[in-house]
Amino acid sequence: MEQFAFIIALLLIGIALQKASAPVDFAKSLNFFVIYVSLPATVLIQVPKIHFDLSAFGVILIPWLLLPIVIALVILMTRNHPPHVRAALLLIMPLGNTSFVGIPIVHTLLGEEAIGYVLMYDQFGTFLMLSLYGAAVIARYETGMFHKRLILKKLLFFPPFIFLVFALVYGEMPSLTQPYLKLLSSTLVPLALVSVGYSMKFGGEIDYGLFSRALILKLVIMPFIAFWILFAVGTDPLALKTAVLESGMPSMITAGALAIAAGFAPALSAALVGYGIVVSLVTLPLIAYVMERIC
Repeated sequence: MEQFAFIIALLLIGIALQKASAPVDFAKSLNFFVIYVSLPATVLIQVPKIHFDLSAFGVILIPWLLLPIVIALVILMTRNHPPHVRAALLLIMPLGNTSFVGIPIVHTLLGEEAIGYVLMYDQFGTFLMLSLYGAAVIARYETGMFHKRLILKKLLFFPPFIFLVFALVYGEMPSLTQPYLKLLSSTLVPLALVSVGYSMKFGGEIDYGLFSRALILKLVIMPFIAFWILFAVGTDPLALKTAVLESGMPSMITAGALAIAAGFAPALSAALVGYGIVVSLVTLPLIAYVMERIC
């Protein structure tokens, strides 16, 4: 409970800093350090601990299995809405905040041993999905062009992805480096959550009916579907719980920012990201509690 209170406190610090005279691109600076230093250090520590079996591959596959289901439900939900609203939900709904919010919350609810699975879900699921699927949605609804070479370059040179591949090939880091990697890794949670809080936006004119349905889809229906898929195939309990919680994470801030920049229902996009984070602080512990009772 103390750890969860700490998560809320860090988010509130970030929100409070919105009123301060912060440097230009304050959140981007925090994100830059997290992406280039904190997250790679975490990858190097946690990924070699993963035992690759069917459960690990299930964690990797579940976001891709959810993708067509979510696309179909979004198309059904937005059949009477303008294209830019559909584009916003198609971009925001499948992509969760599986690292900046996912890592600290899963760490709090399931423990450090689950972080390896979080990284697998995030890098092979959410990150690849953002790079490939997210770019395709933007191309379809905004630019009309699909820059394959640019997408491939971003994918191959994304630091956490590079270190993920390295960790998979090399294995456990030398013992001499472990204390320093742990020190760098420890910066991930506070910096990421302060950045998330600082980036949260609320308000604007939105369709509250659609907003409510979208929030239920993201925070309740997606983890529910993920649970029964993984439960049916006999996934290891820790891998199952991690993947389900990751599936129920609030929408990715980056996806929301891309939707807003592209003009895809900006108020709705901002509300789904901002309020989604707040509501998820209730739904994720409840989901964890229910899973603990079932498996």
